[in-house]
This record gives sequence, C-alpha cells and structure tokens, in this order.
Amino acid sequence: MKLKPLELALKLYEIAGPIFVSLKEEVNPASHKARSHPDVKELTFTQLRILLAIEYGKDRVGKLAQSARVAQPAMSKIVDHLIRLGFARRDPHPADRRKIKLSLTPKGAAMTERVRLKAAEKYVGAINTLSSSDRKKLLDGITVIFDVIEKTRRDAK
Repeated sequence: MKLKPLELALKLYEIAGPIFVSLKEEVNPASHKARSHPDVKELTFTQLRILLAIEYGKDRVGKLAQSARVAQPAMSKIVDHLIRLGFARRDPHPADRRKIKLSLTPKGAAMTERVRLKAAEKYVGAINTLSSSDRKKLLDGITVIFDVIEKTRRDAK
C-alpha cells in the first residue's frame, strides 16, 4: 500500500499526540503526591514546552513567540518566569551584541531530561516484548522521523 505524503504527515501527528500526553502527565500528574520531582510542581506544561523548544534551538524570544503563535510580550513573561525559577538564562548572542540568546541552565537541562526519561519509561515494557527485528524496525522508523523533522526544520529557516 502506497501512502501519499499528506497521509504520512498525518501519521506523524498521530504518534505525536500520545507522546505529548506522556510528557504532560509527568508535569501535571493526577495527584500532587505523584509528582516525579519537587521542581516539577514549579512548571506548567506550557513552560515545559518552552524549555524543550529552547533546548531544540529556538533560542530567541521572538522565535519562541512565533513558534507558539503568541505575542512576543506574552512569551517574554513566560521566559522571564523560567529565568526567575532558574531553568533558563539569557546570554549575549555570539554574533550580534544587539540580540539575546536563550539557553537552559543546568537545572533546566536536568528538568527536561528527567521529564523525558520518566515519560519514556512508560514505553519500556511494551518495547521489551518486541522481537529484535521489530526493535530494529522501530529504531529505523524513529531515525526516518527525525530525518523528516530535521529537513522540515532546515527548510523553514
């Protein structure tokens, strides 16, 4: 069966939803007692998404605002709060002194890694039941997905 590019693109979004839900559940679990780390209660899911975007390369407030489709002043407030919490920082842009580059602090990088790891743990049981051949197919599929995402990202620049 041959799928059209749009059909394949829609399949990407079908897998993205459950992954985002897994991340969101780690930030906003049903019970406050269920939180995986004390710092998590300091973050909303929107703030976690912003940290992940910074980690992924959206290193300026304007880029973040455009990506999230919000006004730059609103994004600036979110970023200011993340900086006050110690998850992000503003650094001088290496090539243009008029610009400010955002980056994660060690605390921010540890937070995104912790949430990502906790969310990924949900899939380990199911992956353990896969044959070696199916694990290889899964890895190959993930590699192709990342290639598509990276190409899309480069083409958008």
